[in-house]
Amino acid sequence: MDNPTFQHIIEGDIDAYSGLYKEYYKRFFNYGRKFTTNIVLIEDSIQEVFLDVWNRRDKLSHVDSPNYYLYSSFRYILLKKIKQHDKIVFDRSAEEDYEFSIENVIVSNELNEEMKTKLQHAIKTLTSRQLEAVFLRFYENLSYQEVASILKISVKATYKIMARSISALKENIMFLSILF
Repeated sequence: MDNPTFQHIIEGDIDAYSGLYKEYYKRFFNYGRKFTTNIVLIEDSIQEVFLDVWNRRDKLSHVDSPNYYLYSSFRYILLKKIKQHDKIVFDRSAEEDYEFSIENVIVSNELNEEMKTKLQHAIKTLTSRQLEAVFLRFYENLSYQEVASILKISVKATYKIMARSISALKENIMFLSILF
């Protein structure tokens, strides 16, 4: 296990648990907004993940990647709740309302406003699946294996999605550069 905070939680450290909750709450909230606008479902899912972590802490010593474990647990719980209440949709409108700014992950802060605009237009051309994979890989720094497991696809398929996503972004940015 590569996360000392997670190890402290396993040992029953309530302060470590509280810190982990604070660290992941906003990240999960932003990720959850990609699936639904139902804030209650998102918050309930976050609460359920962390309640489960605390209640099962003595059984979590086998977890090799806490980041992967938490994300896949959150995604599983949220999708289960959405199936009960809403239609599953990777909501693109949440991009402007919340902190998910994939363009800040892919490109540096030195990009001028024109390039940011072009990238935002290019991102809108990605499929929901591509957008989710790019978010998990670049924004959350999950490995290809972890992304594949969360999306329930093979690692090879994850590489293909990422390659197609990056290629589509490049093509669209080039096209937009010609137009502007």
